[in-house]
Amino acid sequence: MAILVVLHLSVVWAIWLLPDIFLLLLPLLLLSCLVSIAKHGLLTLKRSVRRIWLTETGWFIRYQDQREEGPLTLTASSSLGHRFIRLSLKGKRVRHVLITPDMIGRDRFRKLQVFLRWAPDKQLAPES
Repeated sequence: MAILVVLHLSVVWAIWLLPDIFLLLLPLLLLSCLVSIAKHGLLTLKRSVRRIWLTETGWFIRYQDQREEGPLTLTASSSLGHRFIRLSLKGKRVRHVLITPDMIGRDRFRKLQVFLRWAPDKQLAPES
């Protein structure tokens, strides 16, 4: 996270050396810095999802702090989009997880889309 701050501060210094009209970019740069730090910070929270998998008994989640939760059931409020998948998994509470192709790779993303769209039982792992 320190490198994010250093990079943003170096850009602020570079903008400071440019003509005054470029100072209008400072609010945008500060917003970029805050968003970058927030996104990095969210990934390090104890409850950040690190892995989701499906077995014969149901869906499971592993969190950043290595806790595992499951078996969970996929709810009807899950949705498939062209560029994202929103899984709603219910255990003691409902957990919503957003998955994009950049997170798991385009091929695995497409396989997951096909499975969620066409599998007769979305609560069981497919037989290979």
